[in-house]
Amino acid sequence: MNAHLFESFSKMIDKLPAGEVIPAAERECQLLENDLVTNRPVPKQEAHSILSFCRFLTVTKAGLKVPRTVLPPGHAAFYQKILERLIEVGELPESAHEQYDEAFTVPLLKSAADVY
Repeated sequence: MNAHLFESFSKMIDKLPAGEVIPAAERECQLLENDLVTNRPVPKQEAHSILSFCRFLTVTKAGLKVPRTVLPPGHAAFYQKILERLIEVGELPESAHEQYDEAFTVPLLKSAADVY
C-alpha cells in the first residue's frame, strides 16, 4: 500500500458500505501506525492525511474534538464526501460537519491565504 497510499486507502473506503467505514479506517490507521513505528517507508504527507482523517472519525464518533491540521485539497474533498455518507446513515452526528470544517477546512483556507 506504500506506492500510492492515499489512492489505495480512498478506493477501499469508497467501496465499503457506510457502516463499515469507521472500523475499516481504524484498522488501516493501526496498520499505518505500525508501518511508521517499524520504519517502513511510507509517504509522510499521505500517511499524515490518512491518520488525521481516521483519528477524526474515531474522535468525532466519541463526541470529542480533534486538533486542526492541513490536508492536501484533493484529500480533504474526498474525506468530505465520506463524511457526508457517514452522517447520512447516522454513523456520525450532524455536528461532525462543523467539527470537520474546524479541523480541516479552516486550516486549509488559512494555509492558502498565507501563500497568496
